[in-house]
Amino acid sequence: MSRSRELCTYGGRISRRKFALHAGMGVAGLALARGRGKHQDEVQSPVALARNADRNSALKVATNLLGKIDFGGKELYLKANYNSPDPFPATTHPETLAGVVAFLRESNCGAITLVERSGMGLTRDVWQSLRVTELAEKLELHLLALEDLSSGQWRKEDLPGSNWKAGIEVPEFLNRDAFIIQICNLKTHRFGGVFSGSLKNSVGLVAKYGQVNAGYNYMAELHSSAQQGAMIAEVNVIYEPKLIIMDAMQVFTSGGPEMGEIASPEVMLASGDRLAIDAAGVALLRLQREVPDQPLNLRAVYEQDQIRRAAELNLGAKSAGEIRFLSGDVRGSLLASQLEAILQEVPKSKK
Repeated sequence: MSRSRELCTYGGRISRRKFALHAGMGVAGLALARGRGKHQDEVQSPVALARNADRNSALKVATNLLGKIDFGGKELYLKANYNSPDPFPATTHPETLAGVVAFLRESNCGAITLVERSGMGLTRDVWQSLRVTELAEKLELHLLALEDLSSGQWRKEDLPGSNWKAGIEVPEFLNRDAFIIQICNLKTHRFGGVFSGSLKNSVGLVAKYGQVNAGYNYMAELHSSAQQGAMIAEVNVIYEPKLIIMDAMQVFTSGGPEMGEIASPEVMLASGDRLAIDAAGVALLRLQREVPDQPLNLRAVYEQDQIRRAAELNLGAKSAGEIRFLSGDVRGSLLASQLEAILQEVPKSKK
């Protein structure tokens, strides 16, 4: 039976006053907090930013900046990025996966299940090609390829008010009470999404072919729609990730999602707000390569289709002023200043 759900709101952010207390307690005064609020209790979305040529060091700094997390022994679902059998930055870097798993275990989690529905090939074949199966065994991770779920393990979400004509189908475990952790990459996307970050990573939790709506091709609908950016955002109303790690050590600045021109920002971002982290990611991409005719540069950050629709749906920081950067050193703070400027700017060209 179909379950209808109105497009829901995000409640994971904190007031400016609580944010200041959280940052001070979590990093013992180390974090350099940036961003301004109009008044003391303005809602803020912390985005931790670490810039370091060493991936593991950057990851540790970014997660530490958010403060201590205790998962209370809860089972976690880890959604990384294995869309194709191509190496990082197309897919999750093995060192990042290992580092995030170590952090989660230090944060008192229960069993961890790595979940995926690859877009360019079968998930288990992609995992095998990238040696994820071998790494998962070493890290003691459960693997769940969503194609392996039975028809009874999917549910239909109608998404009233969305651009999805037939709603979507998602695994039964995916809801706002589930403990979902994301590892996403940062890249341009040539197939209509313009860019790929946390919001786009959630599409890998949606069925390609319907089980409830038998045989329906949801991905064909997505990729043929002029509203693809909005549809990507709308998928995210189904659940609320507890933590997002964005690996921007290297990024695609053209092409994507599986290949393209590469830049090396040497940055790790971490947040509980997928909209804030994606907005920061778009600003970071624009900082790497300003190409006048590239779609990513034709609109201000909050005018990008994914970002604009996610803001309408209250999925996180609704403006640049609600994003609060945390950085652990001067180098990171300087980058945060650059990203803040890009988040505020009006593009030189318009569509």
